[in-house]
Amino acid sequence: MKKGMSIKTKVALTAIVFMVLLTAVIALIGYTLYRRSVMESYTTYAETVLEYAYREAVKYSFGDMIALREMPEGYETLRTELDRIKDSTKIEYLYAVYFEDVEDIHSLHYAINAKTEAELAAGASYTNMGTPCEEGSFEDDTLVILQQAVKSAKSDNGTLEGYSSEYGHMLNGYRVIMDGSGKAEGLICVEIDINRIRAGLRSYVYTVISIAALFTAATVLLYLFNTKRYLVGPIERIAKSSDSFVRKMQANTDPEELVFEDAGVKTGGELKLLADNVKSLADGVSTYMTNLKTATAEKERIGTELALATRLQAAFLPSVFPPFPERSEFDIYASMDPAKEVGGDFYDFYLIDDDHLCMTIADVSGKGIPAALFMMVSKIILQSCAMLGQSAGEVLTKTNEAICSNNKESMFVTVWIGILEISTGRLTCANAGHEYPAIMRNGGKFELMKDKHGLVIGAMDGVRYKEYELTLSPGDKLFVYTDGVPEAEDAHNEMFGTERMINALNENSGAEPARLLKNVRAAVDGFVSGAEQFDDLTMLCIEYKGKEGAV
Repeated sequence: MKKGMSIKTKVALTAIVFMVLLTAVIALIGYTLYRRSVMESYTTYAETVLEYAYREAVKYSFGDMIALREMPEGYETLRTELDRIKDSTKIEYLYAVYFEDVEDIHSLHYAINAKTEAELAAGASYTNMGTPCEEGSFEDDTLVILQQAVKSAKSDNGTLEGYSSEYGHMLNGYRVIMDGSGKAEGLICVEIDINRIRAGLRSYVYTVISIAALFTAATVLLYLFNTKRYLVGPIERIAKSSDSFVRKMQANTDPEELVFEDAGVKTGGELKLLADNVKSLADGVSTYMTNLKTATAEKERIGTELALATRLQAAFLPSVFPPFPERSEFDIYASMDPAKEVGGDFYDFYLIDDDHLCMTIADVSGKGIPAALFMMVSKIILQSCAMLGQSAGEVLTKTNEAICSNNKESMFVTVWIGILEISTGRLTCANAGHEYPAIMRNGGKFELMKDKHGLVIGAMDGVRYKEYELTLSPGDKLFVYTDGVPEAEDAHNEMFGTERMINALNENSGAEPARLLKNVRAAVDGFVSGAEQFDDLTMLCIEYKGKEGAV
């Protein structure tokens, strides 16, 4: 047998994985809290700077300048004030923008921007009113947010985190600028470079991981030392003794020589209890194996008897077809497939005299040997009554009386019986709680015939069963069955149903009875797709051909 990973290795890996996960969780929580705190501070700072810039824009009626797309004398004065704000703060950018077409997010233009003295000394230039924003300066998501702010015309501070290939990660604060009539014309914006923040966060994570790795290594070593002494070692000894015992079993060692070697567990507690219990289990296995031979022999005997019972039951039913080769007035075929080794369904047909054919199909309550025995008794009584020349209703009535007289197990059987007068096609039927027959008139289709139902046989003494008559014309067919056919279930517990059964019959309704039954069985097998069945499948079909088989 291929050995898997040792418990010592599993314990070590478990400890390492746990510590790594713990470290990751701590680092993630720390990162989240630290980042939130830093971003809140920077957001507050950006909003403060934005407030100063907004006041200056309002002071110089900057909204009207944007509306007119003009740069009057106050424009440069405003820029000077914005330069002063930018020079005295730690913001990266201070500017104003507007949409040339507020419905087009890519129509963003600069209205003004600010520069520090250092930037101007380094050769930086101003951006004036009407300068289009460079492609890639803003993400589309950022442009959509700015567009919505202008459309909403709410003069509230807003912040967002943005990224562009040119400037990297930035914290953007913005506020809508109104003209003198209160119409939203553009936005005053400040940006703070947060790339440094992200670098600081990465440094924090690396530091936490490094410290946690050292702590993990020390913890794992200490953990492994203790588990080896108090857990893994005793378990390994128990496993060694168990393996030796199993090898002896696989070698078919005599049960009396199957001895579990003492694992020598001295730690007490649960492991000592485990070692003692395993030894007790091994002793029990030795006893079990001694008894197993006897049980196996008994099982083989029962299996032989069940096989014999199955053969006897099959021999008890008509199984040679055609059963009456000398009779051309009708063609009859039947089949029975038990859900267990022996079942409780049965069919029967026999000639009462030269002009009367009796047909029976029945379903006994329960399954297995008891149902099979009850089935044989029921079949014998039904045939005995029918052979006395009684009508279909009288046969069921007398059978019910006989069974109820000694039915201590309260078993019952559903029965459909039909007695056909061969010369005329007159069929006298009676039904004791059985399934509805299906009938097909010559050239037509099979349909369910909802006949009169009586109480099941064996349920109550004194019941008298009524009968009804049908007239079969040449070419007519009658199909009877047990509930195992419509109640066959697939893997989703959906039943086959009488509708599918009728459809299967009508796929080739002109076929001979043997082919019709095979078609239905194939339809059931295709529907259940191998799902286990818990009821017998029994069917019988007769085609009436009339005198001398002339249709």
